[in-house]
Amino acid sequence: MSSYIYLFLASLFEVLWVFFLGKSDGFARISPALVALFCMALSLLLLAQATKTLSMAFAYAMWVGLGILGTALVQHFIQDQQLKPLGWVCLLVITIGLIGLQMSQSTPTTLD
Repeated sequence: MSSYIYLFLASLFEVLWVFFLGKSDGFARISPALVALFCMALSLLLLAQATKTLSMAFAYAMWVGLGILGTALVQHFIQDQQLKPLGWVCLLVITIGLIGLQMSQSTPTTLD
């Protein structure tokens, strides 16, 4: 599997663990708390797989950036917590930064 797919899936599970963490009411509700912990572990495992061929700095920046974008979009569209116009501008800046980071990335290197 491509490292970029691992990275995308790691980011997806990051968004999921944040979502379920919010639903756990500070770990008072056990089911969403367990889902959050499972998603967190899976996210980290997938990130570790991605860093086998992608640099740690690049993979981590993309993981966090995509997690921020995904969490903000879930908050806006699913949890009905509207973003202000400045929030959308900031998300655009993050997106531009992630695209720029991707474009500046040289070919992936394999760590032996």
